[in-house]
Amino acid sequence: MTRLESQLPDLADKLRRASTAKQRAASVAASEFAIARAKVEHPLVMRAMEKVRATGVLTAKEKAELDALVAQLDGEYFDSQEAAEEGRAAAGDYIRPFGQARAVAALSFAGNDDALEAATEAIYEAAAATDDKEQLSALVQSVLR
Repeated sequence: MTRLESQLPDLADKLRRASTAKQRAASVAASEFAIARAKVEHPLVMRAMEKVRATGVLTAKEKAELDALVAQLDGEYFDSQEAAEEGRAAAGDYIRPFGQARAVAALSFAGNDDALEAATEAIYEAAAATDDKEQLSALVQSVLR
């Protein structure tokens, strides 16, 4: 069972039955959705998004660069969460880096060679990046039609 199947089983099933082209389009749509919602404005992310839109696949180096950014953002998230728990920061301060890390992870997954894996993992991460799974699901389903 994939991570997406545990969260959105109907959508995961539709993805499995979709063509490779539709799976790629779903990856792109989910990544764009997450990046916009999380307000990620990083040149590396913008370049990778353009590449995924154009070719559907990222090189190992490009994925490694994105994954390093995810790790950096996850670090900011954990630091902010700890600071909030200790009363040194506002309780919601850690939400932004968490969402941004998940959005960048969605893009990294979208660049995978395997279109189905790219779609399921990108959509799962995009869903984690935002609290609006319904809108994300509706967007992806519209792409799959």
